[in-house]
Amino acid sequence: MRIVEALRKQKEVLGISYESIAIRSGVGIATVKRAFGGQDISLERLEKIAEAIGCQIGIKATISANNLYNAQIEKKAQEIVKRVMQTSALEDQAVDAKAQAKMLTQAKARIAKMPRSQVWG
Repeated sequence: MRIVEALRKQKEVLGISYESIAIRSGVGIATVKRAFGGQDISLERLEKIAEAIGCQIGIKATISANNLYNAQIEKKAQEIVKRVMQTSALEDQAVDAKAQAKMLTQAKARIAKMPRSQVWG
């Protein structure tokens, strides 16, 4: 929704009408109005509308790919250790915190060696 808000602000500053945006962008006026109303339109049309009012739509990563990848390794390792802990508890073989931490470290090391595509599965 931040994109639409930014486009609205630019439209207001320019004092440009929906009709003028439609003409400049080559997009129908109904689509322009839907875009500014926050309704779904194609990314291609939204980019044309943005360009018509001097804006550019982009993607900005909120977390680095490496940090996201490492967080996924951590998550997957936590899931594995959790399953082991649950099974151990069912069998009355609870594991202490030190052993649990060691299992987590080992699980992360094994997961890190997997092909990247498998880490996300």
